[in-house]
Amino acid sequence: MTTLQVYTFAPAWGLPSTGPFALKLLAWLGAEGIPHTQVVENRADKGPLGKSPWIERGGERMGDSDAIIRTLAAERRQPDPTQARTAEEACAQAMRLAFEERFHQVLEWELFVHPAGADGMRDFLRTVLPPLVRDAVFASLRRHFRRQLHARGLGRLTPAEIETEGRALLAMLALRVAEGGWVSPAGPDLPDFAVWGQVAPLLHWPMRTPVAEAAKADTAIADWAARVAAAGGLATRRAAA
Repeated sequence: MTTLQVYTFAPAWGLPSTGPFALKLLAWLGAEGIPHTQVVENRADKGPLGKSPWIERGGERMGDSDAIIRTLAAERRQPDPTQARTAEEACAQAMRLAFEERFHQVLEWELFVHPAGADGMRDFLRTVLPPLVRDAVFASLRRHFRRQLHARGLGRLTPAEIETEGRALLAMLALRVAEGGWVSPAGPDLPDFAVWGQVAPLLHWPMRTPVAEAAKADTAIADWAARVAAAGGLATRRAAA
């Protein structure tokens, strides 16, 4: 059988990748028991859609984590994991979309715009990029995310308003997963892995950004995140502050 290769951004902060959508894909593959090999590639433009993650298998290349998961699930004659079939599943999928769309913007803002996050990201890039280009790459990335976040609306908010939005989404997650619960109604499934992919970097990175600090302080979220990582067969550890 041809080996499934999963191309992701580099590991960091005790996580197998810095990419939230790569974390989702890796956790889902692990939970489904699908053999794969992770390949680190920090240049997303090498992928078929110009973004990370992507897969390669027997000459076939595919991007977009949802498209990859739908395709692999169909090959296993499983229902589409991105769709809802009950009201409870609809709630779980709605939370998945809220975190992959709006919370993802909060993550990007804390990582590239907030001073503490930007300093930490600059330091990380210095460990994976050649000295001659690393500072220029970071400056280019920061300009890119500032423009993108402004265009999508979140970047037009004040830092306090962005923190409020991030905390509100975390509060919804904490209510959903309290007392051993899951985002998905029947135990860990794609919505859990997707939301975990967005939250895990904030739980693990050492930078003291406000929404990340709120996530780390919530014991229900921390407990759920550990259970999701275990369900996906992923070994994680907190980075040193």
